[in-house]
Amino acid sequence: MIKQLIRDTLRYFGYSIYRTSAPSKTSRRAGKLPPLDPVWPLPRRADGPSAEEIRKEFAKHKLWFYAFEFEGGISFPASHRIQFPSDYPEATLQVFRHLMPHILQSQKGSLQGKRVLDIACNSGFWSVQCALLGAEVVGFDARVEVIEQANLIKSIVGINNVDFRVLDFWKMSPERLGDQFDVVLFIGSLHVLPDPLQALDLARGMCRQWMLLDTIVHPTNDTVVKLHWGPEPIDIRQPIRSGIIASPSKSSVELMLRHIGMTDWWEIPAGDSPLPPPYREHRRASWLIKV
Repeated sequence: MIKQLIRDTLRYFGYSIYRTSAPSKTSRRAGKLPPLDPVWPLPRRADGPSAEEIRKEFAKHKLWFYAFEFEGGISFPASHRIQFPSDYPEATLQVFRHLMPHILQSQKGSLQGKRVLDIACNSGFWSVQCALLGAEVVGFDARVEVIEQANLIKSIVGINNVDFRVLDFWKMSPERLGDQFDVVLFIGSLHVLPDPLQALDLARGMCRQWMLLDTIVHPTNDTVVKLHWGPEPIDIRQPIRSGIIASPSKSSVELMLRHIGMTDWWEIPAGDSPLPPPYREHRRASWLIKV
């Protein structure tokens, strides 16, 4: 009776009460997953280029998003015009150990025979690692030069189960890329796009089962999206063209997931393992999302 009186009073002043259900959370985030190391240094095919030939090919490219190391003691650092806190050789390997066990768990422990899409793959670190774990991988990026780099890595390692393509993010579709994917990797590119809600919806359309989202976030508890002006790019990790880019907060990312129809996701906690500073400073976050 009291509840009805409250409802009637609120309705008199033009308000209503609605019950909303929270997105379902899974118990999978409880408990520690088995550790997983990347295949590192990367293998080299027996009949592939010599160490000197590899060095010559790498030297053709001034900028490299990722650091690479190959069998035989051949290593190359990341190379940038703008320095970032994550510019140290171990950074990407730390992120792999942070994210990949959750991706593997979503596929019941194996990527063997699974279709994986690597959005904005750059020079192909994640694509190659998934291919070495047995997945059939498509990686794409809008920059011609980074796809050339990715194909160089592919030729050195000697793998055939990864296909690198030049493609603009907004033009991706299941029809263009040969159907949906078991796993979609959406790593490091949401925060350099102008419309995160539309971008998430487009990425969701590529998924058959799971999406891994990893992005820089605006460090606040408020549900906001901070807009920036992306200048003309001078570095390989900047947006491909100048214009507005958007950095959503963590709570706004989850609100967007709910808006596009997602009901089951969880944030991957940083835990105690070493990670680059943006994760520790709550400026970068990761989610595993069930479609």
